[in-house]
Amino acid sequence: MTASRKILLSLAILAIAQTGVLAAMVVDRVRLLSSGREITLPVVPVDPRDLFRGEYVRLGYDVANVPMRQLEGPRPRDNTAFYVVLEKKPDGAWQTVKMARVMPQETSPDRIVLKARATYWPARDATGAQVRVRYGIESYFVPEGQGRKLEDLAREKKLATLVAVDSRGNAAIKGLIVDGVLQYEEPLF
Repeated sequence: MTASRKILLSLAILAIAQTGVLAAMVVDRVRLLSSGREITLPVVPVDPRDLFRGEYVRLGYDVANVPMRQLEGPRPRDNTAFYVVLEKKPDGAWQTVKMARVMPQETSPDRIVLKARATYWPARDATGAQVRVRYGIESYFVPEGQGRKLEDLAREKKLATLVAVDSRGNAAIKGLIVDGVLQYEEPLF
């Protein structure tokens, strides 16, 4: 085989590998959005602005503050994923009940496990201390001119997020709910 054929073959293999990786990412996202378990989380207001990413809203959640006392086992290492268990209350709201380094096996239909990363770890001995976490569902791109309106709805406690969660704790936003009605739906493609 000539050197030019080897280079072309190598480039073709590289292109196929890159396409395969991108396709796997798309398929994983579509699988999560189409078959993940759905939960609804009320949004708390956060003030965003980013001129380079387009118009979006930053979404905050009450379940983003987890009491340190809910940690089971050793504290996760910095910058590593860990898991937070949410439990559905009788009024339909979700609250945190525990967090752990390894994924807990939850079988109750009123509980769900989300993969998280900490943005702040308090000192262990701080009474009432809370860990601030992110779940990867903290921003949502919206049509031009809609961001401010959605921020106002969040302040009025009229905005919630419909979230799909897969069996590994990965979460994705399926849409935004305004006054109990799905208004913004994430397309699969």
